[in-house]
Amino acid sequence: MMGLKDSYGLLLFTLSLICTSWAFTPGFNYGSDKVRGVSLGGWLVLESWITPSIFDNTGDFRIVDEYTFGQYQDHTKAFAVLQAHWDSWITESDFRDIAAAGLNHVRIPIGYWAFDVSGGEPYIQGQYPYLERAVSWAEKYGLKVIINLHGVPGSQNG
Repeated sequence: MMGLKDSYGLLLFTLSLICTSWAFTPGFNYGSDKVRGVSLGGWLVLESWITPSIFDNTGDFRIVDEYTFGQYQDHTKAFAVLQAHWDSWITESDFRDIAAAGLNHVRIPIGYWAFDVSGGEPYIQGQYPYLERAVSWAEKYGLKVIINLHGVPGSQNG
């Protein structure tokens, strides 16, 4: 079993691979151009204040965050709910609309558990293909992406 330090190192390595696999080139003059962006919160990291219906629909008062979402219900059922959410919360048309509105950046929060649950956490995985898709859509519509590691092992969001 990997320790916390090992998991964090694996996560940083994975994120570095994401950047290199997408041939990171900023193509944006951060010294003078204005960043105009929007956060895609509530998509790849659940938060009860953004998507309360996902939690309310479980009927289980113990389910208050993404950790307990995977902890207190059947994995198959939880995955199906999350997959339906990931498929519909943010779509390619959102990226098109964001660009059409004159914005140039999207912030995508994602938790470490999208990459590693080797510590036995009950998180449901499956977010990574959606992150890849989002980066492709952003590239298609000329948007820059800020990947926000929104939860790390041992944090309030992880």
